[in-house]
Amino acid sequence: MRKLTVRPVLLAAAFGAVAMLGGCGEDLKKENEQLKAQVGTLQKENADLKGQVAAAKAEAEKVKQDLENSKQEFEAKIEDLQKKAAPAKAPAKAPAKVPAKR
Repeated sequence: MRKLTVRPVLLAAAFGAVAMLGGCGEDLKKENEQLKAQVGTLQKENADLKGQVAAAKAEAEKVKQDLENSKQEFEAKIEDLQKKAAPAKAPAKAPAKVPAKR
C-alpha cells in the first residue's frame, strides 16, 4: 500500500515542477531571443573590425614600402653627392722637391 501513496505524491511534485517552469519558459525564450540578437550584432561588429584590421595592415605595409623607397632614394642622393665632393677634396700635388743647397 505504501507504493500506491508515494506514486501520486511524486506525480503531483513532477506536475508542480513543470507548471512552475512553464511560467519561466516564456522568460527564458525572451532572454534567448535577446541573446541571439546580441550574438548577431557582435558577429557583425567582429566582421567589421576584422575588415578594419586588414585595411590598417595594408596601409601600414604601404607606408613601410614608401619609407623604404624614400630611404633608398636619399641614400643614392647622398652617395652621388659624396662622389661629386670627392674630387674637390683630393689633395693638391705636392710641390716638386727643391734641390738642397751645397
